[in-house]
Amino acid sequence: MTMLNLDQLAAQYAQKIVAAGGAEIENLITKTLGVLQEQGVYACLLFLSSRTSSNEKSLAEKSRPHLYGLLQELPAFREAEISDANALAFFSDNICGDLDTLLLVRELYEQTLIYARYGAKAAGK
Repeated sequence: MTMLNLDQLAAQYAQKIVAAGGAEIENLITKTLGVLQEQGVYACLLFLSSRTSSNEKSLAEKSRPHLYGLLQELPAFREAEISDANALAFFSDNICGDLDTLLLVRELYEQTLIYARYGAKAAGK
Protein backbone atom coordinates (compact mmCIF):
# COMPACT_ATOMS: atom_id res chain seq x y z
CA MET A 1 0.00 0.00 0.00
CA THR A 2 1.34 3.38 -1.01
CA MET A 3 1.44 6.13 1.58
CA LEU A 4 -0.14 9.44 0.62
CA ASN A 5 1.74 12.62 1.33
CA LEU A 6 -1.21 14.89 2.10
CA ASP A 7 0.94 17.99 2.45
CA GLN A 8 2.35 17.43 -1.03
CA LEU A 9 -1.17 16.94 -2.42
CA ALA A 10 -2.28 20.16 -0.73
CA ALA A 11 0.63 22.03 -2.31
CA GLN A 12 -0.02 20.55 -5.76
CA TYR A 13 -3.72 21.36 -5.71
CA ALA A 14 -3.05 24.84 -4.34
CA GLN A 15 -0.83 25.45 -7.36
CA LYS A 16 -3.64 24.27 -9.64
CA ILE A 17 -6.10 26.64 -7.99
CA VAL A 18 -3.73 29.58 -8.37
CA ALA A 19 -2.95 28.65 -11.97
CA ALA A 20 -6.66 28.59 -12.76
CA GLY A 21 -7.45 31.89 -11.05
CA GLY A 22 -4.22 33.86 -11.03
CA ALA A 23 -3.35 36.52 -8.49
CA GLU A 24 -6.91 37.86 -8.47
CA ILE A 25 -8.12 34.70 -6.74
CA GLU A 26 -6.43 35.66 -3.45
CA ASN A 27 -9.46 37.53 -2.07
CA LEU A 28 -11.88 34.69 -2.81
CA ILE A 29 -9.48 32.14 -1.29
CA THR A 30 -9.17 34.24 1.86
CA LYS A 31 -12.96 34.44 2.21
CA THR A 32 -13.34 30.72 1.50
CA LEU A 33 -10.71 29.84 4.08
CA GLY A 34 -12.52 31.96 6.67
CA VAL A 35 -15.80 30.17 5.98
CA LEU A 36 -14.08 26.78 6.18
CA GLN A 37 -12.43 27.59 9.50
CA GLU A 38 -15.51 29.13 11.09
CA GLN A 39 -18.34 27.06 9.61
CA GLY A 40 -16.87 23.87 8.18
CA VAL A 41 -16.51 21.92 4.95
CA TYR A 42 -20.14 21.94 3.84
CA ALA A 43 -20.43 25.70 4.40
CA CYS A 44 -17.22 26.19 2.43
CA LEU A 45 -18.77 24.45 -0.58
CA LEU A 46 -22.01 26.36 -0.17
CA PHE A 47 -20.04 29.59 -0.10
CA LEU A 48 -18.19 28.74 -3.31
CA SER A 49 -21.44 27.70 -4.95
CA SER A 50 -23.25 30.88 -3.93
CA ARG A 51 -20.94 33.48 -5.47
CA THR A 52 -22.94 35.78 -7.72
CA SER A 53 -20.64 38.61 -8.81
CA SER A 54 -19.28 37.76 -12.23
CA ASN A 55 -15.64 37.75 -11.12
CA GLU A 56 -16.12 35.74 -7.92
CA LYS A 57 -18.49 33.34 -9.67
CA SER A 58 -15.95 32.69 -12.40
CA LEU A 59 -13.12 32.19 -9.91
CA ALA A 60 -15.25 29.88 -7.74
CA GLU A 61 -16.15 27.81 -10.81
CA LYS A 62 -12.44 27.44 -11.54
CA SER A 63 -11.62 26.49 -7.93
CA ARG A 64 -14.31 23.94 -7.06
CA PRO A 65 -13.16 21.21 -9.48
CA HIS A 66 -9.71 21.28 -7.89
CA LEU A 67 -11.19 20.77 -4.43
CA TYR A 68 -13.21 17.84 -5.79
CA GLY A 69 -10.10 16.42 -7.44
CA LEU A 70 -8.15 16.70 -4.22
CA LEU A 71 -10.83 14.71 -2.43
CA GLN A 72 -10.65 12.05 -5.13
CA GLU A 73 -6.96 11.55 -4.32
CA LEU A 74 -8.04 9.92 -1.06
CA PRO A 75 -8.42 6.13 -1.43
CA ALA A 76 -12.00 6.10 -0.14
CA PHE A 77 -13.09 8.52 -2.86
CA ARG A 78 -10.98 7.50 -5.87
CA GLU A 79 -13.98 6.09 -7.70
CA ALA A 80 -16.34 8.89 -6.70
CA GLU A 81 -17.80 11.06 -9.40
CA ILE A 82 -18.04 14.55 -7.97
CA SER A 83 -19.29 17.50 -9.99
CA ASP A 84 -21.06 20.76 -9.30
CA ALA A 85 -24.36 18.99 -9.96
CA ASN A 86 -23.93 16.48 -7.13
CA ALA A 87 -21.26 17.99 -4.87
CA LEU A 88 -23.47 19.25 -2.06
CA ALA A 89 -25.35 15.95 -1.80
CA PHE A 90 -22.09 14.00 -2.05
CA PHE A 91 -20.48 15.97 0.75
CA SER A 92 -23.51 15.81 3.04
CA ASP A 93 -23.90 12.05 2.48
CA ASN A 94 -20.25 10.93 2.36
CA ILE A 95 -18.14 13.49 4.20
CA CYS A 96 -20.29 15.06 6.88
CA GLY A 97 -21.63 11.71 8.11
CA ASP A 98 -18.28 10.45 9.41
CA LEU A 99 -16.40 12.61 11.91
CA ASP A 100 -12.95 11.22 11.06
CA THR A 101 -13.48 11.82 7.35
CA LEU A 102 -14.92 15.27 7.98
CA LEU A 103 -11.93 16.31 10.08
CA LEU A 104 -9.48 14.91 7.53
CA VAL A 105 -11.13 16.78 4.67
CA ARG A 106 -11.32 19.97 6.72
CA GLU A 107 -7.60 19.82 7.52
CA LEU A 108 -6.71 18.97 3.94
CA TYR A 109 -8.82 21.78 2.49
CA GLU A 110 -7.53 24.24 5.05
CA GLN A 111 -3.90 23.47 4.21
CA THR A 112 -4.65 23.65 0.49
CA LEU A 113 -6.38 27.02 0.78
CA ILE A 114 -3.57 28.42 2.94
CA TYR A 115 -1.02 27.37 0.33
CA ALA A 116 -3.22 28.78 -2.44
CA ARG A 117 -3.59 32.10 -0.64
CA TYR A 118 0.16 32.48 -0.27
CA GLY A 119 0.67 31.28 -3.84
CA ALA A 120 -1.78 33.87 -5.17
CA LYS A 121 -0.11 36.55 -3.08
CA ALA A 122 3.28 35.56 -4.54
CA ALA A 123 1.83 35.52 -8.06
CA GLY A 124 0.62 39.07 -7.58
CA LYS A 125 4.07 40.42 -6.83
